[in-house]
Amino acid sequence: MKVISWNLNARSNEQTLNDQCHYLKSENYDFITLQEVTLKSEVFIKEFFKDLNCISSFDLASDHSILINKRKYGQLIISPHKLQSIDTKKIEIPFPERVLGVKVVENYKNIEIYTTHVPPGSSNGIIKVQHYEGLFKFLESNKSKKILSGDFNSPKEEQGSGEVITWGQKINKKGEIRFGINSKWRNDCEPERWDAAERNIIQNHSQLGMIDVFRSVNDYSVQSYSWFLHGNDKNLGRRYDHIFCSDSFKPISCFYDQKPRQNKLSDHSPIIAEID
Repeated sequence: MKVISWNLNARSNEQTLNDQCHYLKSENYDFITLQEVTLKSEVFIKEFFKDLNCISSFDLASDHSILINKRKYGQLIISPHKLQSIDTKKIEIPFPERVLGVKVVENYKNIEIYTTHVPPGSSNGIIKVQHYEGLFKFLESNKSKKILSGDFNSPKEEQGSGEVITWGQKINKKGEIRFGINSKWRNDCEPERWDAAERNIIQNHSQLGMIDVFRSVNDYSVQSYSWFLHGNDKNLGRRYDHIFCSDSFKPISCFYDQKPRQNKLSDHSPIIAEID
């Protein structure tokens, strides 16, 4: 199966949306998972892909009036295969529309597909930690065969040794790593808790019976990123976007396509994987 995950950067310009959709349609993906969709862009994307199965996290929101400001971002899953919505209310997170789950009911029967957009800690503080904790708790109890994709806003860094640096840690000028978070969140969350929340999924996913698809086919000498601070392609890159899958699956390939970001279709590069 071929999977793509992409944060659309809440773009609302119709020409940009059209270009995004044509890019997504240029390959025969089994599953398209999208983050940072807005109520406006959702309408355009659903109409563009009206011949496919399309489910939105906004479909599951009973009150659209709350979908503003930090709550304005939704998720979409698009597929030529028949899908059935999964009730994600059992996932205890502050912004429920930030996770979407579906069950595939034909061809790849009984596989579950999830996508999420973890709120950035810089502007949401402990909400990011609570999102990770709620998602981990759900995944820990969910033994189904599944794929999890999305924008996780983590890690801060991956070193060549394979050591992962989270946003619950800081690195000093000597390269020494210690626990530490932004000072404005210190009264809300201990850095050790922040570190564990991110690490439990980003690094310790094997405890959930899951594989980091990119790292399963690329060792840590391969540094590729999906988001760049201030558009700098050489430094300050972050591998924020991920695809994880159950360890009963076999990842074949996985890479970040930089062209859509370089062409300014989004500030994120999509991650594309082929999984057996």
